[in-house]
Amino acid sequence: MRTVGVVEIGTRGHIRFIHGRLRVGEAMAPPLIRRVKAEAHPDGLTIIDAPPGTSCPVVAAIYGSDAVLLVTEPTPFGLHDLELAVGVVRELQLPMALVINRADLGDRRVHDYAARENLPILLEIPFDRQAAGAYARGQLLVEALPGWRAMMLDLLEDLKKTLGKPQST
Repeated sequence: MRTVGVVEIGTRGHIRFIHGRLRVGEAMAPPLIRRVKAEAHPDGLTIIDAPPGTSCPVVAAIYGSDAVLLVTEPTPFGLHDLELAVGVVRELQLPMALVINRADLGDRRVHDYAARENLPILLEIPFDRQAAGAYARGQLLVEALPGWRAMMLDLLEDLKKTLGKPQST
């Protein structure tokens, strides 16, 4: 059996983190993603992070999820990736919602697209130099910047209301 990557599991407080690290030069991420997903507890909230777009790793990450939270930026590239991702999520018949990151930069085309596609925008995050700095230092934003904890808890509640009580996002 060929080694595709390694699954790493850790905790911080009451949060369990599962990470898949693909072997350098390996092109087949979906088997590793499936293994990471198999480690998730089925009775808890599972958040699966995936890159933008519609590559095989993205499809493997969202396949079998209860709901999808798409994150984009209000730029032409962000809109392009968003349009492709919405198509994939619709093909998989999953409920979805949107977060717009750096919402105060760029233009309104992502907002217009979301309105046309009946895609709920649950959060608009403005560009924040302090947040960028904290992130670059490897800090958790909910600990480094007090307002972020409340913002993320509100997002979680909005997700539950908008998409039903998702188990995987």
